[in-house]
Amino acid sequence: MGQLGRYLLVAPLVMALALGYSSAHAQVVPTPAPAEKLVPIPQNIVYYLDGQKADKSILDKNKLDPEQISYVNVLKSEQQQKIFGTSSADGAVVVTTKANANSPAVLALAKRIEAVVPMVKATPEQTAGIAAAQAYIAKTYPTAKLQIVGLVKNQPDRYHAIFVQDGKRLQLFFDGQGQPVQP
Repeated sequence: MGQLGRYLLVAPLVMALALGYSSAHAQVVPTPAPAEKLVPIPQNIVYYLDGQKADKSILDKNKLDPEQISYVNVLKSEQQQKIFGTSSADGAVVVTTKANANSPAVLALAKRIEAVVPMVKATPEQTAGIAAAQAYIAKTYPTAKLQIVGLVKNQPDRYHAIFVQDGKRLQLFFDGQGQPVQP
């Protein structure tokens, strides 16, 4: 009877600890992501590749491997006009390849773009937070296709990830250490 009595006294404590632990460490379930906003693509665009004006065909997969791209700037009409002068174009797409990222033409064009469209650079903490969120998605959802990870507006220590898993577009929010949190 003594053994049974000890069990009856300890069992509620064990259950309370187990329930408390599991609720505090429950996995955050991804929620459906908002629908993508489709914006009509302007037809009258000017293209630049490595600092030089180019034809739209530069974006053809057979001509430019995405792995070769260092960065892409997309400029709105008014930005494009300020940088390149008067033009009837509705915008510009500026593609820079890794091989030419430090060429004189690219650096000169980057300086002109920076004067009109200041680049916002992530802090080391933000870069680490984004990398941690990416790592969590890759580990927890290995078959998911990550679409975007970025800062939550007006919350510099929160990150938002959108990914596609099993045909569903989902989202998760993260803290600065890459741990999922409630939105």
